[in-house]
Amino acid sequence: MTAMPRYRTDPSPRALAVRLRALRTAQVPVACGVYAGLSAPGPTSALHARITHAMARAFVTGASAGVPRFDQPPSAQLRLLTAASWGRLDGVAPDMTEFPVDLASELWWRVHERALGSLRTAERRLACDLLLRLGYPQRAASVIGLSVIDPRKHAFSPELALEQLAVLRCHLPTSAVEAMALRGARSGLPPETRRDLALFVVFRNAARGADSTSLQAAAALAMKASSELPQKGFAAALHRARLHRAIAAVPFVRHDIVETHRLLGRALESLTSATPDTAEMDRLAWADEAYALYSFLVQTHVTVGLGQRAVGYAGELVELSPGDHRTWALQGDALAACGQLEASLEAYGRGIALGGWGAARAAYLRGFVLERLGRVAEAAEDYVLSQRIDPTSSVVVGQSVVVGQSVVVGQSVVAGRVERPVPGAKCAVS
Repeated sequence: MTAMPRYRTDPSPRALAVRLRALRTAQVPVACGVYAGLSAPGPTSALHARITHAMARAFVTGASAGVPRFDQPPSAQLRLLTAASWGRLDGVAPDMTEFPVDLASELWWRVHERALGSLRTAERRLACDLLLRLGYPQRAASVIGLSVIDPRKHAFSPELALEQLAVLRCHLPTSAVEAMALRGARSGLPPETRRDLALFVVFRNAARGADSTSLQAAAALAMKASSELPQKGFAAALHRARLHRAIAAVPFVRHDIVETHRLLGRALESLTSATPDTAEMDRLAWADEAYALYSFLVQTHVTVGLGQRAVGYAGELVELSPGDHRTWALQGDALAACGQLEASLEAYGRGIALGGWGAARAAYLRGFVLERLGRVAEAAEDYVLSQRIDPTSSVVVGQSVVVGQSVVVGQSVVAGRVERPVPGAKCAVS
């Protein structure tokens, strides 16, 4: 089993500015145009991009009430990162009206105009989610009437609690937002809202690998709220899948793999019992939950050394969203974990071909595998490409944290520095 390095990114505003400048000249244009202009999705568009475009079409055609809430939206920085990869820093302005006319589709301007009008609750909910996906958090806050934010006194709206939470994430520290969500999950809000607020806390703690009292309390609150809701129908089955996927994080962070896989098995049962009809939104909602679940299954199986099983689940991700960088990153990791290094090179290569910021991680990991195969010259090229795309990243290999991707290839050093090295640690990154 090949232990892959953990590739990390700096979330600070300063690092984002550096990343945008680097992308402008990195010559790795994003292949999908959904987030920078709402162009029609194509074969290189990720599932979340197809969802975003479908949401925009529903919003402008008056079909907002039929749009379900999807899994947590992708990064609000995608518009900025896409525009920068095209060499178009004029596409990163904070006002939707300043977006370049030559990049914007007709749908883009229809969304802008519709969001200015009088909106019903379902339309406000959808407009907020859509504007966040397009990278306009201030406009999203305005649509739902969230102008003054006091984390100590804020009370969630029963109809728009999750949208308020999503906006708050853009303006407040994570700890404050999680505390507000947990408080809301304990309040007198409707059970569906309490469940979703609790699940938010579970997912955020799980992402950090934190076995905290907040994680345990949120999981219990989510279970309690779910027991108060209807258990039949397509939507209920999807919600059960999401619930079991979330609470599986509790034993996972405690390294209880047997219980983790038992709960993930129940999530799979719920997912397969939910059969979407021909409606586009139902099909997208099912695929959205399936993608999140199979991603977690890949990660858990790689963690415990079940690489072959992880490869099988990664294949499901390829079917669901071949235009997503995460798909090829997870497949590459799974293949490398079970020793299929040549196949992992192809997976990481597919990620590089999608362009943009996500290509930085793919290039680094392909370089790492190439070096393991003794192809040091090719590895050096990929390491340089990775740093050219994102010079702000860091990589953890063994017990060393590497800032700026300092890489020893043969006898040459590709830029960067090592922080907190551990004596005697052996790794390709040093």
